[in-house]
Amino acid sequence: MSWKIKEFVFHEQQQTLTNEQNTLKIEPMMCELLAYFCQHQNQIISKEQLLEAVWHGRYVSDNTVSKLITKLRKVLQDNARNPEFIVTVPKRGYQFVADAKPIQEQSNPHTKSGTSTVPPLYYKVCLLALALLTIVTLVWFALSNHASPKVIVSAKAVTSDKGSEYFPSFAADGERLSYMNHDGERFKLYVKNIFSGEQVEVTHGVGEGVGPGNWNDTGTKLVYLVATKESCQYFIRDFNGLVMSEPTLIYTCNPGSYGAIKFTHIDNLLIFSESPEVGKPYSLYSLDLESNKTQWLPQPDIHIGGNNQFDVHPTQNKLLISSPDEQQWEGFYQLDLDTQRLRSLFKLNAYICCGIWSHDGEHVVLMGEHPAREIIQYDLDGSNETVIFAGPQQLHRPERHSNGIDYAFSVANYDLNVNEYVISAHQTQPILNDTFDERLAVLSPAANRVAYISLTSGNEELWLYDRDTSNKKKVTQFADGRHYLDLAWSPDEMKVAALTLNGIHIIDLNTGEADVLTLPEKEFRGMSFKSPHHVAFSMKLGSVWQVVEFNLNDNSMVRLDPQWKSIQYDTLPENWLWVDQNNKWFQGENPTPLKLAKQNLSVFYGRQFNVKKSGEYIAVFDRHQEQLQIYKNGSDKPFTSLNSQIGHFSIKGDIVLISQKSSETNDSDIYQTFSVSAK
Repeated sequence: MSWKIKEFVFHEQQQTLTNEQNTLKIEPMMCELLAYFCQHQNQIISKEQLLEAVWHGRYVSDNTVSKLITKLRKVLQDNARNPEFIVTVPKRGYQFVADAKPIQEQSNPHTKSGTSTVPPLYYKVCLLALALLTIVTLVWFALSNHASPKVIVSAKAVTSDKGSEYFPSFAADGERLSYMNHDGERFKLYVKNIFSGEQVEVTHGVGEGVGPGNWNDTGTKLVYLVATKESCQYFIRDFNGLVMSEPTLIYTCNPGSYGAIKFTHIDNLLIFSESPEVGKPYSLYSLDLESNKTQWLPQPDIHIGGNNQFDVHPTQNKLLISSPDEQQWEGFYQLDLDTQRLRSLFKLNAYICCGIWSHDGEHVVLMGEHPAREIIQYDLDGSNETVIFAGPQQLHRPERHSNGIDYAFSVANYDLNVNEYVISAHQTQPILNDTFDERLAVLSPAANRVAYISLTSGNEELWLYDRDTSNKKKVTQFADGRHYLDLAWSPDEMKVAALTLNGIHIIDLNTGEADVLTLPEKEFRGMSFKSPHHVAFSMKLGSVWQVVEFNLNDNSMVRLDPQWKSIQYDTLPENWLWVDQNNKWFQGENPTPLKLAKQNLSVFYGRQFNVKKSGEYIAVFDRHQEQLQIYKNGSDKPFTSLNSQIGHFSIKGDIVLISQKSSETNDSDIYQTFSVSAK
């Protein structure tokens, strides 16, 4: 079937889209989607209908539908804000509004009905050639089938405990699953038979967190972490089914170093990650149980959190190490444990994490770009990106199933909401509490609007909330995998600066367009506007954090006095906060010493400011207490403390915005995929 769609001619069979300028070959799924739209013109079609009709019930996410719609709009040169082809009907689906007329296909004038013009000898030769080609194709397929990725079509939950489950590890029998659980009080480690449902807890002392765990190749031993704030230890237990031995202590790690440990293919040789103390970057080590010696391993240069993400090759004595570089690119490295040779495989400039070996050991597998709803496979040089699983919910780092085919991963079901607290009234009320994440809520300079990030559309988008009318408005149309870590208003309320993994975007609130500042790809922290045309932030220059200002008018940068580690600007100069290289705090336009109730307060919480000032109020996030504590300037004790598991907050006047999880505990389960061979 062929269709005339405005200036285009769409040929289903040839999978082409032609206009006066050129002919474009379109991908098969896009072809199916466009054909379905042509057959259902002017009808409102839900995502569920598209999943059934175009994807034929295959297990894919709503985000997959949205991405394909975006790609189809692009090839049709359709503007989503003023569409001529595909209209998005909020909360209902899509409507194809372009006039699509079927084109009558003409029969071949050189062929007579019921009569063959092909000579018999030629016909036999063609049949013989076709048979030979078929044999060659089958032989080629048999020889190359080992490299063909599996198409994973379904997944089911294998845990359903209260709280969150993490770090799945399947024993060799494919029946026993080791996993961590957090029920809101402490971390626990369980071993479960996924067929019978029977499970046992791997317990230690009262108050100690246990896990994650990892099986040896034969499924007879489990190694795991036991930790508190003051201690860190690794133990091994022998297992026979679900019956376990007493624990054997194999290594005492640095307090606060909550790393991971894994068996190699030799039971007496293990690999673990360790940091010197809380908040310091990790390094990788081997542990020889026979000699009781540890050895530092060759590994990538240490940046950010260091080298705490690694995976053991399924059959060989090799590690896959995931490590960020100075530009924040996620790099993937191979370490041969026999030769101690380290080599770089490839890098990705994306908010992405934690590669593992594929089952055949010839590819790298990891979760997709944020929000991660896919499992992606790459060749060892970073080429041939292939989606091997897609689901409707956000998933976390996959692990190989011991059956040699499937993968296990955690699926999160929680969402973040935003509460507003009025200091003078001592009242708290929810203002953003949809069933999707609302993150990074920031009050405008006039405190009448709130800028925030929402995942309502399936991607991170900038939204505005009006505190007077309670109306919400989506500003951007990104439809990609960008991930924001902090937001800041311009003083004239015309722009919002958005901090990403290794860049800063300036978003125009009138057009929704985002410009990326011409900065080196590095880690930035503590972002604020000094004026409508000047953005300040901290970046590492040499070994120390220093403040840089960026001029939006001429794209120039100026490094401020190197004595300052951080400067936090505000529309009111009295709220400016300065921190020097000795971690001393100052306030005001002309910095004067600021007395804080707590000494040696951290300047940043992640990429964001950890302390903010509003007139006589000073707000500090205490991550250990999971509280936002608000002091009066000069006071030693907070006059109010607001519970918050999330470090991001905003304060203007006596209005405070804090983030809250919709549940006291995260809700996530571990899922296992089921596969069929690609056809």
